Amino acid sequence: MIVRRLFAGLLLTGLAAPALASAPHPRSVHPADVVQLPLSGNRVLARAEAPDEAEPPAPSPAGAASIPSPETAARARAVFEANRAGKIDRSQYTDEMNGYIDDKSLATASAQLTSLGEVKSFNQVRRITQGRLSVYVFRIDFVKGTQIEQAIGWNAAGKIDFLQFSPPR
Repeated sequence: MIVRRLFAGLLLTGLAAPALASAPHPRSVHPADVVQLPLSGNRVLARAEAPDEAEPPAPSPAGAASIPSPETAARARAVFEANRAGKIDRSQYTDEMNGYIDDKSLATASAQLTSLGEVKSFNQVRRITQGRLSVYVFRIDFVKGTQIEQAIGWNAAGKIDFLQFSPPR
């Protein structure tokens, strides 16, 4: 169910964006109508409970982001395999994530992940960092030729607070 909703959302977004971009603008934009947002404190991926900081740390070089620690890769692979088997350890997820994953949606996601076949490779392709939040993105290649991406993030206590399976970008 989760994977189906994610695929549907991506499909609808892809269909809607070109139509919105080609629509004529109802009126011309005047500089006085434009609201400038402050540069500091603009957090796209911030959690509600995270305190605002003066400035987020500088991003790491792109080369370093593509090399996962063996522990991170092993943890992400274990989460994938648990979801594919349909038997997750709910104590490893935050309360909010547990609220999103009911037994029916887990069974549906498990069936969809299992139908993709055997895993050929499981590699980190990027790391997205905003303030204290880091999301690791892994590309999963299957023997049948299918590819998906798993985005996963852990909170400070080591519990999964973000998990998403989607088509590769």
